[in-house]
Amino acid sequence: MNITITGNLGSGKSSVAKILKERGYEYSSTGNIFRQLAMEKGLSVEEFNRQVNEAANRGDHSVDKMIDDTTTRIGEERDNVVFDSRLAWHFAPKSFKVFIITDIDEASRRVFNDSLRANSESYESQGTCRKALINRQKLETVRYKEVYDIDYYDMSNYNLVIESTNASPDEIAQEILDKMAEYHHGSFDKIMELNPSSIQVADHAALRPSNTVEVSEKCGVFTLTAGKNNLDEAIAQGVKFVPVRVSASEAGGEDSFMNFTNMVTTF
Repeated sequence: MNITITGNLGSGKSSVAKILKERGYEYSSTGNIFRQLAMEKGLSVEEFNRQVNEAANRGDHSVDKMIDDTTTRIGEERDNVVFDSRLAWHFAPKSFKVFIITDIDEASRRVFNDSLRANSESYESQGTCRKALINRQKLETVRYKEVYDIDYYDMSNYNLVIESTNASPDEIAQEILDKMAEYHHGSFDKIMELNPSSIQVADHAALRPSNTVEVSEKCGVFTLTAGKNNLDEAIAQGVKFVPVRVSASEAGGEDSFMNFTNMVTTF
């Protein structure tokens, strides 16, 4: 079965996809497809990129379509492929669809530190980087809706939504494989897993008893609403991921670009 991996900026999705490649999956990325198209046209990547940008400025998105069509073809013709691509889940629907989420502060720390290691002057500070990531994610929402009529940040599009804030790429890769096996055997259709340590705990008196961990989301922060005993047990056992049910999401806040409204989880 193929795996499509996407996520918010700074989530570590590419690192996870490359680990799955090391574990035997064929690796396909938008960048690889772009390079393949450039080679087929006898152009360098730089030359092809310049042509694509010039065409896009004229409203010509034919290269985007070629990349999308190539992703679709690979998804239909091959098996055991891991796609590292923003929209592969949409163009390779017969796949295990994964979205990796990360706390915006951790995401901006990662992206900002990566820019420092690359000697890039893209961001003056982590705060500047944080604002840029939020803005880019909002622009992506608009662009994908206009071009493809999809809501990229609607979490119900994916089989597994998993948090990477306090987990390593290796841990996430293994969890993806484990959950894909459960999905293959019909254990669930959609599920969301958070790092237990990242869930905020509200006033104990307001928490309802529950057999599952339930959370609300606002401005990218997940707050416990039910199932404290389950959460405490997960933390005590040192587990990295706990399945959660997202209750009615509170709207508002500049960081609330993800849509959990239709995220139905089963356990």
